[in-house]
Amino acid sequence: MKLMIPDSVASAQDLTGVLNDVQAYAKWASRELIKQKVAGKSAGAQPAVSLEATAIIRDWSGGKPMSQTSIDGLLKALEEYKKSAPTITITLAAIPSGEVKAKLVAWCRKELAAGVLVSFRLNRNILGGMVVAYGSHIHDWSFRRKLIEAEKPFHEVLAGV
Repeated sequence: MKLMIPDSVASAQDLTGVLNDVQAYAKWASRELIKQKVAGKSAGAQPAVSLEATAIIRDWSGGKPMSQTSIDGLLKALEEYKKSAPTITITLAAIPSGEVKAKLVAWCRKELAAGVLVSFRLNRNILGGMVVAYGSHIHDWSFRRKLIEAEKPFHEVLAGV
């Protein structure tokens, strides 16, 4: 079985939330499987899990009922993914909208690595643009850097306007 992570699970924090939901589901499913074998009845209502966790569970099971082995395999795959997935940090000058985040995550997963986890940070001191950190590399496309590296000091440019 192949682990499929939806684009809405963008960062390590999002993945931790999904992992917690799947662990709650696993705990319930374990009790459910035992109760059905022993008493032939249900252990109770399924816990509320996020849409992302539901999609991951559904994709993992392939639409078939989950066994304890399958659930354990899913948890192991999620934990391994969390440890080994490449990560990128994007620093912006303003809080990005959901649409901007989704577009940046989609671009990173298409152009850099399919399973990359993207974290967003806020730093108003960059004034605009973005700073991208990936591994030991930092790419600074901020407005602040452009002002600092400009041929003429900014106050001279303003004086000529």
